[in-house]
Amino acid sequence: MTAGNMTSPPQIPGATYVGSAGCVECHEEVTTHFHDRTHANLIATANKARTPEQGCESCHGPASLHVKSGGEPGRIVKGAATCASCHQDVQARFSMASHHPLKEGAVSCTSCHDAHGSKQATLTSTNISCTSCHQAVRGPHAFEHGPVAENCTNCHNPHGSPMRKLLSMSQPMLCLQCHSLPNNRHGQTGANATGTPITAAVLRDCTSCHNQIHGSSQDQHLRY
Repeated sequence: MTAGNMTSPPQIPGATYVGSAGCVECHEEVTTHFHDRTHANLIATANKARTPEQGCESCHGPASLHVKSGGEPGRIVKGAATCASCHQDVQARFSMASHHPLKEGAVSCTSCHDAHGSKQATLTSTNISCTSCHQAVRGPHAFEHGPVAENCTNCHNPHGSPMRKLLSMSQPMLCLQCHSLPNNRHGQTGANATGTPITAAVLRDCTSCHNQIHGSSQDQHLRY
């Protein structure tokens, strides 16, 4: 193991380390500014062939075969295997009942994260990343739901969850973290505002009534 929480660099049979100078020749757009990006502080220094400014092979493994092949992707470690060497807790979430389809091959880590170019802890803007695919919930809305506008991960775990729809907690507890239940609307008096009795099943599922929780153009209570 190397310093910090960086694991040992991956090994590629028959390959040797070339040093980051060899990577710069083809990947200058990636390497030029990497020294001040989020992942730069995780560069492994155990192998003297790597320069401290880049350290590409700390994550991608020894690159001699990659260079000799003219840049064949199969000659270097890429994708989820690279990320999982450190982010093993995250990798485990993709085996949960509700998960983004990483194992199925529909997305990769870099579909949401910019591992080379961001200075943010989460590597990219969360809401922009989510709504690039989930366009149906994209704002702006006339009535915004504050936690949603702030950060999708207030309610969802983007990697995986035992709850449906990647929710970090089941209803109604997820909603009750922020909202109380006023007596005149949620059944404590036996009926809602229209006089219709409210069942326990409804109280367990807030979205049976508040079905526009990502934002609404018509109702301040986030309904149609």
